[in-house]
Amino acid sequence: MATMERHINFKLTTKIAVALLIALLGCTTALARDKSPPITEDGLHLVPDTRLGLVYMDPEADLTLYSKLLLMDAQVAFKKNWQRDTNQAKPYHVTASDMTRIRADVARLFREIFTQELESAGFALVTDQALDTMIIRPAIVDLNINSPDTPRGGTTRNITESAGDMTLYLELRDSVTGDLLAKALDFQFDRSNITPFMMDRTRNANAANRILTNWAQVLVEGLRATGVEPSNQP
Repeated sequence: MATMERHINFKLTTKIAVALLIALLGCTTALARDKSPPITEDGLHLVPDTRLGLVYMDPEADLTLYSKLLLMDAQVAFKKNWQRDTNQAKPYHVTASDMTRIRADVARLFREIFTQELESAGFALVTDQALDTMIIRPAIVDLNINSPDTPRGGTTRNITESAGDMTLYLELRDSVTGDLLAKALDFQFDRSNITPFMMDRTRNANAANRILTNWAQVLVEGLRATGVEPSNQP
């Protein structure tokens, strides 16, 4: 595990890459692709016509070599100043412990959904590095919850048309060398309602479930399209 962490932990370069990609997604998806460089500094090429906001891949990578996947825990980060802005605008107080709990809940739900979708599609998930194993390293960044559920909220809830939004940053890496094979970034917001409604924990969880399930299904499609064959057919 030490070798894996040495190659794939989130260092400054990764944070810079995420920041730059998020800046590009400040535009619409189409404009983001138009403004994105065709080739990144690490040699990845922009993939056109994808279901995600931005996707870059190593054109020389042969993903057919991988028959197993190692899914890392998702790192979760809130939108900048989310706690401050929420506490100023809403009738309840979000604490540091609330944020820790929410991050853990999102990371746990991420693993549950991605594990279910990948295994249902026949992919073998493992916990060890090997020559035929590809690492999936995800992060949820800019998490923005419009009406967080907190113990101090009581029966007070926010009227809103959306539960919130978040951005997925995902890397695919070789588990032995740590080589970056692909990376993707996608922004999604809860669009399940067209009229304002009362937010609560159930609605927040359902919104997160829908967004994460969509991302997991897109990943399954992407793996299949690039030649990664399920090793255990459902």
